Amino acid sequence: MTIDKNQRVLAQLSALYQPGTLNLIGGRPGMGKTTLAFQLATETHLPTAYFSLKMKSDQLLLRHASAQCPEWIHLDDTATLTVESIREKVRQLRETYDIRWVIIDYLQLVSSSQLYSNREDEIAHIIEELKAMAVELQVAVIALTQLMRTVMLHDDYRPILQDVHDWERIGQWVDDVRLLHCDDYYNIRDGKRDTLELLATECQNGDVGNLQLTCFMRSTALNMKLNIQRITDLDLLRTKLSDTEDEILRVAKPFDGDLDWDTPTGKVLDRLLEERACILNRMFELHCTEAEVRRFEHVNEALLKMMNRFHEEQQQLNRQLDMLPDIGEHSANRFHLTGEINYCHDFEDPKLFPMEEDAFYGSHWNEMLWVVSSLSRMDAHTIHNGESNKLDDGQTWAEGSLRIPHFEHICVCYLVHALCTHLRYSIPDLLRMTTYTCERSMWEMSEAEI
Repeated sequence: MTIDKNQRVLAQLSALYQPGTLNLIGGRPGMGKTTLAFQLATETHLPTAYFSLKMKSDQLLLRHASAQCPEWIHLDDTATLTVESIREKVRQLRETYDIRWVIIDYLQLVSSSQLYSNREDEIAHIIEELKAMAVELQVAVIALTQLMRTVMLHDDYRPILQDVHDWERIGQWVDDVRLLHCDDYYNIRDGKRDTLELLATECQNGDVGNLQLTCFMRSTALNMKLNIQRITDLDLLRTKLSDTEDEILRVAKPFDGDLDWDTPTGKVLDRLLEERACILNRMFELHCTEAEVRRFEHVNEALLKMMNRFHEEQQQLNRQLDMLPDIGEHSANRFHLTGEINYCHDFEDPKLFPMEEDAFYGSHWNEMLWVVSSLSRMDAHTIHNGESNKLDDGQTWAEGSLRIPHFEHICVCYLVHALCTHLRYSIPDLLRMTTYTCERSMWEMSEAEI
């Protein structure tokens, strides 16, 4: 009965996505944006171009327990795409396969080939281009978007339209907006049936109201997190941690260099490391000491200062590039700066901060941090052209495991958030990590016609 009901809800939702429309599905991390989008594409049986900028196609299929992609879904897992290149690819797919839907996972990872002084102007341009593409090629564009963390400031965590990035500027181009909310994600209750709500906020093509999907929408990763979050027995958690780390070492032991996360072995390790982080974070939540809170305060402040200093230096270098004279037809603005901040772990000479709670957790800190840093599939923080929309703005980045009573007085900076939310480092890991690298690179781009 649940499956039939979900299918009816998906049919209602897909009926709204008509040719020429631009539609947004928004949610915080972990709400199920990708799961919902892929399920929609699978159920509708319409020829669909699915641009997966967040994960590789085999990883996407693995998440949905699918051996192969349905024949009507054309998956493109190119990691970096401009809105202009998306438009050209869709044009070709429209001519060849009569594409009806275009799904973009997700909006914040799309860039533009044009240069803008800030990300807000670039996003506005991208939205306008996506709407123009929808009208010109007569396709329904469904763009997933990550909501601002202002959602966390609402008493019930239910998102509203104002949580969409720069809604005042982009709203004129958008036909339908659905915001995702899973109450069980924030309020875990034993025996509660998991429900994903699709909140209707902007509906120009027919209002079907709020929709609900149950059970199957929850990902395997979220299941694992919720199950661990329910455990209160520290001995049980310690045993689970030991078993998980033993398995990680068994799988990772044959490797003596960087690990490739996009291999079957890498995917197994990625899942195990996520489970390890969840267990350690739960242990920390149940057994947090004053010394650990003081250490967290110090690490958070130090990383914020590092990030701000690095960002200021990046801006200075960018201004110097802008002052370079043009050479013939070539302009200095073809040079692009990129800066990356990452945790650096030396297995042979580990510089780990010793804490009194080391024995309590019982983790193989050196080996585990080596595996996590080897398997990390993204930079902790990347700055392009000296610009960053990731700087702390006075609102805490405490989400997920970082949003606990022990940290209520701390304004968590973005770099801490990135390490403990987007990567596989736990809070106890963070307290022991000491060495970071700040790397800069410059690349040049120019065009020539003959």
